[in-house]
Amino acid sequence: MNVLYDSRSWYVADYPGCGVELVDKASKRGTFLEGHMAQKMRASISHIYEDVDDEPSDESMDEFFGYFDALLTTPVTLH
Repeated sequence: MNVLYDSRSWYVADYPGCGVELVDKASKRGTFLEGHMAQKMRASISHIYEDVDDEPSDESMDEFFGYFDALLTTPVTLH
């Protein structure tokens, strides 16, 4: 497992060969992306980090992950 992003609002972990987990800490909901969707998520995150001189702000990353809110259908009970 590799933590791709962790803020007060979001937690994103990459499970190589399996998928990407997205967790919205505020709403206590998450999802697990597999296959093509996981690849696209990894590529999008990588692209964001390549496009900025420093690390992207938490606000910009939180906004980006907020676009995936509709996919967060699994309640987080233990994490």
